[in-house]
Amino acid sequence: MKDLTLTQEYFICAVNDKGKLSSFNVDRLVCLLASGMLELQLSGCISIDGGKKRILSGSGKSVSVTGPLPEEKAFLRPLYDYLNQGKPVKMEKILEDYHYSFSGRRLNALIDSIGESLAEEGLAQAADAGLFEGVRRFLPTKDAINRVVDLVRSELLEEGEVTEDIAALVILLEKSGVIREYFSRYEQKEMKERLAAITKSPEGAMVKEMLDYVNSMLDTITVLITVFS
Repeated sequence: MKDLTLTQEYFICAVNDKGKLSSFNVDRLVCLLASGMLELQLSGCISIDGGKKRILSGSGKSVSVTGPLPEEKAFLRPLYDYLNQGKPVKMEKILEDYHYSFSGRRLNALIDSIGESLAEEGLAQAADAGLFEGVRRFLPTKDAINRVVDLVRSELLEEGEVTEDIAALVILLEKSGVIREYFSRYEQKEMKERLAAITKSPEGAMVKEMLDYVNSMLDTITVLITVFS
């Protein structure tokens, strides 16, 4: 069985009991997009530039493609192809195109591609889109869910090395609110303290960068919601 990737792990935990990501839960959708971009960054496919500091928190960042998409990351092709515009793409533009386009086709294409990759591995069951839904639903198996939850517990709640992928996953689960569905308050507190300690250490520079990046995306989408409402 292949190892799951950051985006696949987040997807498994984030979909609801009907196998879908609700369009009303913006934080979960933003964190799905963030998981894909973090995975591309960790794979050397893109770089995320901080840009100039502005009054608006989270603005000024841009994304550039820096390398080819590995075959094992093929399910991220819809996102990679969108970002591969031959020039840096502003974070605000990415969020607008993925969350405020009329058709929602870009986000739906990403969801379908991730879900299909899990279905092919027998880790999720695909179902036709419901009425007025633009994307198929994918219901993860119990084994897939337990696999991800156990992996998080083994790294964050036990002594030992915490990989960048799992640190990023916990950040996404916490920021999206998904973490409450799988871990007790005590476990959440322990994981938060462990991550805080990691981000303050010299070895945790990348984890801190990922945390800042996710926060900036959520800050930006909050402003966009105000603008578009």
